[in-house]
Amino acid sequence: MGADELHALLVHTLGNLTLSGDNPKLSNHPFRRKQEILDSSALRMNQEIAGRERWGRAENLDRAVGLADRAVRLWPGPVPGTLPGDDEWSGWKELRAALLAMPAGTWTTYGDVAALIGTHAVLVGQHLASKAGLHGAYRVLTADGRVSAGSRWPDGQESGDARTRLEAEGVPFDDTGRARRSHRLTSADLAALLGKETAEEAVPSPQTEDEQLSAADRFESQLRDNQTKETAEGVLGALRFWEQQGGHLAYGRASETSCSLMVRFGGTTDTRDLWPLGIYPVSGTVEVVFQYLKRRPPFDDEPLRRELMTRMNGIEGIDLAEAKLDLRPSFPVEVFAAHSEEICAVLEWFAHTAALSKDRRTLDEDPGTL
Repeated sequence: MGADELHALLVHTLGNLTLSGDNPKLSNHPFRRKQEILDSSALRMNQEIAGRERWGRAENLDRAVGLADRAVRLWPGPVPGTLPGDDEWSGWKELRAALLAMPAGTWTTYGDVAALIGTHAVLVGQHLASKAGLHGAYRVLTADGRVSAGSRWPDGQESGDARTRLEAEGVPFDDTGRARRSHRLTSADLAALLGKETAEEAVPSPQTEDEQLSAADRFESQLRDNQTKETAEGVLGALRFWEQQGGHLAYGRASETSCSLMVRFGGTTDTRDLWPLGIYPVSGTVEVVFQYLKRRPPFDDEPLRRELMTRMNGIEGIDLAEAKLDLRPSFPVEVFAAHSEEICAVLEWFAHTAALSKDRRTLDEDPGTL
């Protein structure tokens, strides 16, 4: 065997590897020069190499055996009292539950799953790639909506790429191979599917009059600072229209001051708030909160929620995925710039539907009421 062949055979083996911050200095120097450099190292493993008279195949293999013996002594495993291999981390169990809960026609990202279970997106990707039989793994895509090369099919299912399966389920892709964002499930959506968030937790909390005025100013300021003039005017016009319909506005307390369009609903014994939209002025998104409506009459009736979705989707620039009928799909706030009047028409229908249902409930509770 020639010198070049021997070098290629041994260069990346265990016996020839060490730790060093001097790789550029070591380079391809003769062994004598490398001895001088390694001898000054603070690492014992490097000093052991420097103590050799020569460095050939026999020395390389001898060192590999020695390192392997040390590794076995240091990490004998399994250690008594540790968890068995099948007692996996609870986060992976939650990941499986989330994948099972995802409706057909939706997708999510490694980052969203990581945020849900409390780990890093890279670790999620590695876990999915190592589990060939994991149901729904093909629905987890990269941050920009592309299929990862590591996606695999569940055992026993047909072959083919993940994009083909997702498209068959109703997820559109653009010409560059990116899934449509309107079909994406965020970490909040996944949490909702697992029952980790309730509608009551999301009800905007009441504020004093001064707090309300301050929040309204903050919302408008953020809106004008982050969106175009046309978008801001479209949003503010829709908010004024909503108040003219008898609704009121509730503002969030986070650094991004959201605005929810509220309407009081209920009979004489049960009064609750309904709101169709939540507007986020900095991120530029508008949520349609089916997730909360489904627990509040009259929109606990699925056909009414579906009617709301159909009316919203009839507006250019809005594309709410049917698979998210029980979640919080969103659309860009800039739709208000050119279609504020159309959105107002949907809001009017919403307020009218809620009011009509309220009147019916009042009559049911007190038939003598005119």
